[in-house]
Amino acid sequence: MDNEVVTSLIDSMDRYASDHIDALAIDAAKDIPRHILTDLAEMGMFSLSIPEEWGGAGFGLGSVCEVVTALARHDRSVATTVGLHLGLGTRGLIAFANDAQKERYLPVLASGEKIAAFSATEPNAGSDLAAIATRAVRKGDRLKVDGTKVYVTNGSWADVFTIVADTFDEGGQRVGHSVVVLEGEDAGLGRGAEEGKLGLRGSSTITVNLDEMDIPGDRLVGVPGKGLEYIHHILAWGRTAMAAGCLGTADAAITKAVFQVHERKQFGRELAEFEVVQDQMSRMNAERFAMGALVHRVGACPAEELIARSTAAKVFCSDGAWGICDTSLQLHGGAGFIEEMGVALLLRDARITRIFEGANDVLTVHMGTMEFGVPLPRTALVTALSDNGLTRRADALAERIASRKTALWERYKMRVMRQQLHVHQLGQLAILREATDAAVLRAAELGTPEALASAEAWITIAERRANPLLELVPIPPK
Repeated sequence: MDNEVVTSLIDSMDRYASDHIDALAIDAAKDIPRHILTDLAEMGMFSLSIPEEWGGAGFGLGSVCEVVTALARHDRSVATTVGLHLGLGTRGLIAFANDAQKERYLPVLASGEKIAAFSATEPNAGSDLAAIATRAVRKGDRLKVDGTKVYVTNGSWADVFTIVADTFDEGGQRVGHSVVVLEGEDAGLGRGAEEGKLGLRGSSTITVNLDEMDIPGDRLVGVPGKGLEYIHHILAWGRTAMAAGCLGTADAAITKAVFQVHERKQFGRELAEFEVVQDQMSRMNAERFAMGALVHRVGACPAEELIARSTAAKVFCSDGAWGICDTSLQLHGGAGFIEEMGVALLLRDARITRIFEGANDVLTVHMGTMEFGVPLPRTALVTALSDNGLTRRADALAERIASRKTALWERYKMRVMRQQLHVHQLGQLAILREATDAAVLRAAELGTPEALASAEAWITIAERRANPLLELVPIPPK
């Protein structure tokens, strides 16, 4: 039933977006016309992730990702605005708020009457979330909030903010952070000017100053002191939705490239007839298939695997979208460098995805660290699926990565965590493994010749990328 509803919603949104969403105009104006957000709200786009009992559509993460992907094919600023609302903006309330808080906020967020924002980042706290300095101090039945939040997406438009603040001594917790909900009209909440950005210019990104705010004490969400634990779950949803947006960007770039290589002629031939161009197109399509497969797997994975799998998807899909957009621009030649063509916009919009919601290098180190701590479970694909060339090659890659991990552990033991370069390389390998497994599983699920060919092409790419990390980066002797 969900699939039918999602398909119908995407069809309606596609028709609307084709007529009303002009990505180049939004980029030039550095603003999304409000009627677009109003229309999308009336279509139910802001309700997708909110449970039905609170006025939402009650979609799961996988269905939310399908819609965000489709919206991103039309414009990434609009997709970011909606996707952040559905992921980071509302997830903390859905997962951790009490019923009174849900009743107050979720129905108006589901209707799109109010838009949600989320913020953890501060001037001195980006990837290092433990450095968050914004404080929420209890004074009787009130909370006093002071601090500064930067790079707040949806900040100018949001009516509901969930933030992470230091709540020393709250609920008897001597150390800890908590999630706090703020309202746009709260006294002391000051909004800065819109940031001038390389891409995503239509979306709102501002600094929010929290100056001696005095808010009701019931604005604290969930258990005091568990804010950093909560944020990992919230970010997992946000990163997955953002990875889904990267799929839409990649789709748009590939669509433009397909048109270009069949329309453009050089040396008396279509570009598509040249073997080098065919190889470039094949690699873009193979990577896009693996990206989609990985997001699909994250959308259906058990809760205990969500943080690690979403991390892999965020890094892989943001890097992949950037590479696909760059290749598409290259295939357009000089025309790709001209804004009117629209490829440059895709490239500019894609760049931030490798930074926000966790910088990719930091998240890659986290993936490597998890490999030594609590690695993702893996069943040999030859056992789980039929014994064929794809499963054997995927298992062989996983075995080589496992051997690398074992060698690092035997060399360094617990000190391996201090070997950041090796941990980062292991994280890269783990992400390649996750993308490869997802591609093979998705190809087996779809069962089409096209899917099987895409998975096979991706495995070849993955092996080429893994080889230098496995063979050319020596582990020093003891």
